[in-house]
Amino acid sequence: MKPTCCGLTALFVGIAMLAHAQEYLPNPSMEGPSRANFPPAPWMNCGPGSSADTQPGQLGITKIAADNLTCIGMVAWGDDQFVSPQAGSTEGVGVFLLDTLLAGEEYDLTFSLSYDPDFIWEGIDWGGPCRLRIFIGDGECNKNQEIHLSQPIDHYPWREYTFRFTASGRADFLTFETAFAEESSRQSCNLFLDAGRLRKSYETEPEEPMDTVYVQPDTLCQAYLPNAFSPNNDGRNDTFRAYLACEPSRFQLSVFDRWGGKVFESRNPGRSWDGRIRGEAAPIGLYAFVLEYEFGAGLKVREYGQLSLLR
Repeated sequence: MKPTCCGLTALFVGIAMLAHAQEYLPNPSMEGPSRANFPPAPWMNCGPGSSADTQPGQLGITKIAADNLTCIGMVAWGDDQFVSPQAGSTEGVGVFLLDTLLAGEEYDLTFSLSYDPDFIWEGIDWGGPCRLRIFIGDGECNKNQEIHLSQPIDHYPWREYTFRFTASGRADFLTFETAFAEESSRQSCNLFLDAGRLRKSYETEPEEPMDTVYVQPDTLCQAYLPNAFSPNNDGRNDTFRAYLACEPSRFQLSVFDRWGGKVFESRNPGRSWDGRIRGEAAPIGLYAFVLEYEFGAGLKVREYGQLSLLR
């Protein structure tokens, strides 16, 4: 597939339109002073166990936030290292929304997740992966409707997740809560949360693709693509590539500049863009990507998005 100039222009226009959509989350990038036992305001602790932290900088955590300076860190207390009442307890954070979610309406929730397999503090190993449980409700920390329960978050690099849900009733509060990877053998675990976004779904699909990829919780072959990279040879985020949760039978990743010119193409999932165009450093700025792949019994996926090149 070779996008036309006009089609790519519409992609960037779509990105701009999305940026102006109504945002329901206050402090969506979860910024605040680094503190143990306190999430960044106006996010608040919602239990049911101990309190979440504003990271990095606490309990030996040095992990860099996905967006700006800080993120939220949470744990769950395993049976193997603790006794009642701590054993089996989890942590949760929540926030009052900027507007009320309405019954029967569809919404898109986006957030970035990761975990730290080396999280050890005062001799206690918290290095297992937690799952994330998400609720909406009609008051502070109320959990009237569970809208998502993730798989264990077992990746150290940040990954962005987006899914769509329908509110069963009016709700003005959102809660994130840790859950054990296995309830039958509850092991201490950790989870980091950042870069949230909650917006109303489009009533009709736009004619041109937007930059959000709608991933269903049961997707068999999810793709992760970072939204920024910095090819400055510092050993961190120097290249841009797609990461797939399966071995595709067909793969093509293309990157385009603002004028629709193709600056990179790969049919190999392991090949990455080094931020160069015909051997020269590409300009700093916004680019667009198109990812197409097939897996399983001929299942096809096409994803579109934006990419920031930084130096």
